[in-house]
Amino acid sequence: MRIDWPSLKKFIDDTELFAFVNYVELPVNFYVWLYYEGESFSTMLDKGTVECQDFTNNYKPRAILKNDLSDGGIKMAKTIFVGQDMMLHALFVAYTTSIAQTNDTTGFVSIRLRDENLNIIQDGSNAHYTEIDFCPGQSLAYGLYGGGLSTLEPIETDFVGDCIMAPDVPVQSGGQLYFVKNMLLAKPTDKAFINAINVGEIPGIPGVNVVRIRLKHDKGIQKRFQAQIQYYI
Repeated sequence: MRIDWPSLKKFIDDTELFAFVNYVELPVNFYVWLYYEGESFSTMLDKGTVECQDFTNNYKPRAILKNDLSDGGIKMAKTIFVGQDMMLHALFVAYTTSIAQTNDTTGFVSIRLRDENLNIIQDGSNAHYTEIDFCPGQSLAYGLYGGGLSTLEPIETDFVGDCIMAPDVPVQSGGQLYFVKNMLLAKPTDKAFINAINVGEIPGIPGVNVVRIRLKHDKGIQKRFQAQIQYYI
């Protein structure tokens, strides 16, 4: 269905489906579309127009173009039954960059600071990275449904986020799997959430069942964020 940009923009804003936006850049315009519940919504934006500038400034950076479609262009998904002994939990954790503290009361979350070379440090004034780890138990398997990150106050500089499973396990052993990589947060405020179609089980192997949310930022900057982790256990 071809619709105008204000209508498509409002739909994206209302549903927060920023990561589902697709686009193709052509010599004189952008073809933009979003596929939702069996229906495709599309529009054409001419370069040099206010509407195209709005798209390139506020929506194009948040789109995540995919490279994992099957040869036929169709994603195949399966469903699984989540039984009574496996319930969905949503954990919210607030923290401030360059400060190694959170408001977590579960004991599932740890936080650390790193310098520009990714060395663990205690001095927040030299912190270039602030990261939190989620692990509900050293030997506990769980199903990771999704997670998100939101600003709790305006940001003026660049904050870049990664989400990594088994971050300290060598790549050759199957670790360091990126769910999210190099996500630039929009200014002055942003919130993002990514969820899974299937609830896959993360095995209860120490080090493997760790999920890390890492923020790269200017040295020593202090800004408040809230992370959300949804999991079945």
